[in-house]
Amino acid sequence: MANTITTGIYTITPTLIDGYEAERIGGTIVHPILGRVNPDVTLRPATLRTGTLRLLFIGEAEAKTALDILSTGAVFRFNSDERDVSMSFVVPEGERISYRLNDEARDGWHLDVPYAEVSAL
Repeated sequence: MANTITTGIYTITPTLIDGYEAERIGGTIVHPILGRVNPDVTLRPATLRTGTLRLLFIGEAEAKTALDILSTGAVFRFNSDERDVSMSFVVPEGERISYRLNDEARDGWHLDVPYAEVSAL
């Protein structure tokens, strides 16, 4: 099973997707009307997903290279054969990519990558 993140000529292949969080913000607007019990509503779809991918790398060099690639300001394509989470995404402005040594095993490197989906695959 493979998980890959690609952009242009670069491919990132983490050892493991060690975490995935996603949320969507509802888009429907509720308009309370004075003197009425029932509101008017403007139906709109929810936003695309936002959240965090936690990537695990065994080697420090691979983790550092992934950090550098994910910091380039590109659209990334995330494909997973393991889960139904594939998408195209960007790293949003003001968000931080976290890079750290695995606290428990002291072997392996984690990247926590905040994302904003730009299209579903």
